[in-house]
Amino acid sequence: MHMMRRLKSIASGRSSVSDPGGDSGSKRPKFDQDGSGDIVVEPHLSDDKPMHLDHSSPSSSHRDAEASTSTSTKPAKTKETSADLLPEGMNDMKISDDKVGGHNDKEAEGVAVDGNGAEAGQIIVTTIGGENGKPKQKVSYMAERVVGTGSFGVVYQAKCLETGETVAIKKVLQDKRYKNRELQTMQILDHPSVVQLKHHFFSTTERGEVYLNLVLEYVPETVYRVAKYYSRMNQRVPILYVKLYTYQMCRALAYIHRVVGVCHRDIKPQNLLVNPHTHQLKLCDFGSAKKLVPGEPNISYICSRYYRAPELIFGATEYTTAIDIWSVGCVLAELLIGQPLFPGESGVDQLVEIIKILGTPTREEIRCMNPNYSEFKFPQIKAHPWHKLFVKRMPPEAIDLVSRLLQYSPNLRCTAVDACAHPFFDELRDPKTCLPNGRSLPPLFNFSGAELEGLPVELLHRIIPEHMRK
Repeated sequence: MHMMRRLKSIASGRSSVSDPGGDSGSKRPKFDQDGSGDIVVEPHLSDDKPMHLDHSSPSSSHRDAEASTSTSTKPAKTKETSADLLPEGMNDMKISDDKVGGHNDKEAEGVAVDGNGAEAGQIIVTTIGGENGKPKQKVSYMAERVVGTGSFGVVYQAKCLETGETVAIKKVLQDKRYKNRELQTMQILDHPSVVQLKHHFFSTTERGEVYLNLVLEYVPETVYRVAKYYSRMNQRVPILYVKLYTYQMCRALAYIHRVVGVCHRDIKPQNLLVNPHTHQLKLCDFGSAKKLVPGEPNISYICSRYYRAPELIFGATEYTTAIDIWSVGCVLAELLIGQPLFPGESGVDQLVEIIKILGTPTREEIRCMNPNYSEFKFPQIKAHPWHKLFVKRMPPEAIDLVSRLLQYSPNLRCTAVDACAHPFFDELRDPKTCLPNGRSLPPLFNFSGAELEGLPVELLHRIIPEHMRK
């Protein structure tokens, strides 16, 4: 009923809502809508419901839109001294980019060890190797601090005592009732824009609980915290950083969608790790990821609320990787305007926020989102022009890309690889472009053969700059 009242109010022009493109105290102009009418909404619109703790099934991996569950660190004090306008703590962090010989064997068998391994100072000893005639190696980790928590378990920062390398260890309780896909998914991933799984092991508690421990490369920051920093400074994220983060996010998705055939299902700023020195981005947290098989149903209650595609809200179970593309559009818009574009207070309220900007979905758009959805009526609400949501100096290419990502019809959203070719990223393809501090951009065009396989020549010419072609 709350949703019905809000939509009626918007349709009649009585509603005034905060302008995501302006300051927090500003108001978006009232919607001048024509048409109203009765609303009949099917009861099976997906809403937020209490969920039981499911430590291994993707269905339990939903995290609140405002809760950070990645390998981010706790907020650092800010000081505007850096050329990059990042917190002082970000630039002081020592980041090891070196791979440790023998410790990156993603096929190494996990070995069970005792203890939870998340308390500061606790030492975890395990072994890796032993596969295909390789010698076994003892590896010791000292837990340093917890850097992320959620319904899945905990992520803590640890140091390898043999090498001094800092890693992130994600510890997840294993529940035999549910299938854990995260380990199997991460074992087949190998991409510069995806966080690297070094190896894994199992640990047990005195109560007999078994935990899966994923040893991951450590990346100190997230897009979420970088954006929060600029928001506290009452500034927009520099457009070059927006381009860098969005491009690398799209490239990571092009890889997992096209090459691996996996849908991430929880794209959000908290799951985008960033090296604050190089601005290289790594997609993380594959606890919700799944290979989508045509004709095979999936749960619709997935993805954090602010970034949840409308077909999920409409209860679709045979969705596609286009749900990740919608999330990319939400992240991009948030980086551009400085706050979430669709800040719904519940699952159903999320749809209200979307309709306020995209307008009422047509019957055909609803059919494309969920062909099994029954007849219903919405008041006719006009789409809010995209350019009015952004500041006047916003590059038109940025607005165009947002509009191509945030389409009701999943099949009309551009793919991740097509997004990489968008003119919004042309500055990144210019060999003269560098970071504000004069450093080179992170590697953006080191495509593997698998990434480029099957792409049209015209698209290849768009995503590979001339100076990078062999």
